[in-house]
Amino acid sequence: MLESCAGNHMRSSLFLLSLFAVLCQAAAPPAAPHPTRQQLIGAWRLVRIEVAGAKGPITDPFYQANSSGLLIYDPSGWMSVQISAPHRVGWPVPAARSADPPAQDGPLKAAAFDTYYAYFATWTLDEAASVVTHHVASSLLPAEDGLDYAQTIALDGDRLIFRGQDVINGERAVRTKVWERDPAHFTVLRSR
Repeated sequence: MLESCAGNHMRSSLFLLSLFAVLCQAAAPPAAPHPTRQQLIGAWRLVRIEVAGAKGPITDPFYQANSSGLLIYDPSGWMSVQISAPHRVGWPVPAARSADPPAQDGPLKAAAFDTYYAYFATWTLDEAASVVTHHVASSLLPAEDGLDYAQTIALDGDRLIFRGQDVINGERAVRTKVWERDPAHFTVLRSR
């Protein structure tokens, strides 16, 4: 009798564990194999940026840890991205921009430039290949004007994941940017 009760208890436990596993899988939506243009439209907030090389994680020489950012895809075919480092040095807003800035502005402007990244572009999506390409119209870094940036993308629930190849300190690496849909701005952009 005791063995029968233990066996029933074991079967009940296994059933509950199996049910829990099925419910967990059902609760997490699967990654979309080929995101559509309509799925990208909206505002996305930066969650994290990771860089990995053949030997493991690499310190990203361009973006700082815990950076924040906003990525917007507009239905008209325009997009913009802005990424800001944490703990930026604050300084007063200048009354005007001068071609001849005072000498003390140099380090402050360099720090502002080194801790912020932005561009606006048109965008195209190859749905079959899951590749979005940003055709840069103008960038904070003038050398990027006119460049095309293609990145592999995937949707995982409310997260948009970008992956791109890079070379950092002579080592091949994969940079992954994880963005999360910003629901407050999503409906405004989709309704245009």
